[in-house]
Amino acid sequence: MPDAVSLLWLGAAAAGVIEAVRKALVNRGSGYALSRHFLTAGIACMALSLAAGAPVTLDWVDELTGLHNTAVVAQNVLAMLAMVFTAGFLHTLGQLRLPMPAVITIFVVCAAAMVTLYTLAGAHTSFFASPRNPTWPSQLYSAIYLGYLVGWLAMLLLGLTVVARGEVAGVCGGVALAQLGVAVSLVGLSWRLGVAIRLLVDPHHPPRGTHFGVFTDGAGLMLFVAGSLFAAATRRLFDWLDRRRTQRRDAAIERLWKRVRVLLAHRRPPPLSFIQKLVEIEDALLIVEQLVDERIRRAIRNELQTLALYVYVPAGTARAVDIEIALATIVAHLSHPSAGHLPGSGCDNADSPAWWLETERLHVDDAARIRWLADVGDALTHRRVQRMATRISATHRRLREAESANR
Repeated sequence: MPDAVSLLWLGAAAAGVIEAVRKALVNRGSGYALSRHFLTAGIACMALSLAAGAPVTLDWVDELTGLHNTAVVAQNVLAMLAMVFTAGFLHTLGQLRLPMPAVITIFVVCAAAMVTLYTLAGAHTSFFASPRNPTWPSQLYSAIYLGYLVGWLAMLLLGLTVVARGEVAGVCGGVALAQLGVAVSLVGLSWRLGVAIRLLVDPHHPPRGTHFGVFTDGAGLMLFVAGSLFAAATRRLFDWLDRRRTQRRDAAIERLWKRVRVLLAHRRPPPLSFIQKLVEIEDALLIVEQLVDERIRRAIRNELQTLALYVYVPAGTARAVDIEIALATIVAHLSHPSAGHLPGSGCDNADSPAWWLETERLHVDDAARIRWLADVGDALTHRRVQRMATRISATHRRLREAESANR
């Protein structure tokens, strides 16, 4: 039956491997930056390191090979290799000035020194690289390994702050959880490094708190994986929400375009691109500006101000009412072309080809303007807008007829 430390380390290793596989699949499918590939490789190496360093694995490998501490060396080298990938991650983020060849050289030198110490003094010695073996080769080995990890993890802790910049709150929370995992591991490794240095100075000094560092390694990786998963889930959720908002916006723009393009005398034949539809909408809105006079706009504002006292009035409602009134004006003119001139047309002959207002083609690329146009498209679907436009149009039609009769 595996002990608690073995269960913790193997559980953390399984979580790390699963997260590394997930990241590898996501990175391959989405073409993410090189930094994410480095981070994925680092998580995989650290997970394999914990699997190799679990007490049940150490006993099994010692029995299999007939040598002591073989799995310890494998665990340590894998953890140091994970720090090489961590350095690559920091380098791609611009947080590491040290060139990658120098990083690899440091890794090779430290790993070679550790393997040499193990070959000379650890292959047939119990508890090598443990406080229970206070000999200087054992503790020098530990000091090299722990000092290497502490240095790179401290840099990773600082580098993760760059990842959180510009991200949404949920992703920042996931990065903070990952930083907590790194910090937990860093505290445990620093404690063990202090013990190793103290034993180098005084081999007879009784070590304290060594089990604390053993638990922090597994707990730190678990927290790091949890933060990575939380950040990924939050980013996926916000991406899905962004896609939904974009789909709703595009649908509203499509409705608005189909509704107002009848105002244009010259229309491009479909299919049209999104920008071309926005241009035609802006053209049509310029026509609406000329078809709806100031008295109608004042009436719309007054009615909306009164309505806002009782219900929520969506953005774009006023312009949606303008559009409905302009469309009603066009329909009335086409039904009775001799009844009068269009407001603002300035034409003496309503039957002449010049009666239909022409505009310039505009280029639309302002995101705020596009959102506003989408709000107008949504407002056009409200029955309240249609009833308001019908009521105001009828009222002002009667006023114009009364004015014409009095002349």
